[in-house]
Amino acid sequence: MSLDPGFDSSDDAPWADAPLFRLFWKNGELNASRAVSMGQRIALDAARPGGTPGPVHSRAAVPLPDLAGDAAAAWQRRHSTRAFGPQAASVQDLGALLHPLRARRHEPYRLLPSGGAKYPIQTYVALCRLDGPRELAGHIAWYDSEAHGLAPVRDCPAWETLARVLGVDWPDGPAAVIFLIARPENMLAKYGERGGRFMLLEAGAYLGALSYQAAQAGWGGCAIGSFHDAALLSLLGLDAERHLAVLAYACGP
Repeated sequence: MSLDPGFDSSDDAPWADAPLFRLFWKNGELNASRAVSMGQRIALDAARPGGTPGPVHSRAAVPLPDLAGDAAAAWQRRHSTRAFGPQAASVQDLGALLHPLRARRHEPYRLLPSGGAKYPIQTYVALCRLDGPRELAGHIAWYDSEAHGLAPVRDCPAWETLARVLGVDWPDGPAAVIFLIARPENMLAKYGERGGRFMLLEAGAYLGALSYQAAQAGWGGCAIGSFHDAALLSLLGLDAERHLAVLAYACGP
């Protein structure tokens, strides 16, 4: 049975175990025309109250002790920003930023969790401004979590071009943009449709870790959900039938 025009799950092995998750994902992808509709929705929402109302319970909350020390200070430094300075990142900066994502070769665990230990999230980094090796500067690189290193993949476009792919209108780009890309088939094979939710939870864990590391470095950062899916995967040289563009995270001084 066809789930939507032109889509038959039997023809697409990576999605055979979770065709409804693929339908959900395809319906949320952005391209040039869908981005216009999304912009209109955001403009209408600007007139509404912010946030989401909390529940109302009959009993008052019992106060908890506040966090103290360096951990509290790091969370105070954490902020989302769309304005970045001209400073470049160093390889030391990137090593610290990506540290929580490493696989720790020859050790039986990783720092971040994954449902069924499938780890479907792969990480790429656009090195917009890097004070470092020439083979990395100005490139898009794949993060090798076992080697804790960056492998150059292709040239990074100018910020004006990259900003169009990301669907942002910031005049000045960040030092780096991190892309979380999923290969979901093993997760979906084990958990079916529920595996799609586990994959998103894992991406959230990655985002939390990156945000905390950026705050520790005194950087600003911003999660980006406005990117054009097919254009981003094409930029990275990835097969759109096998990969999912899950999230982008721009960060820098």
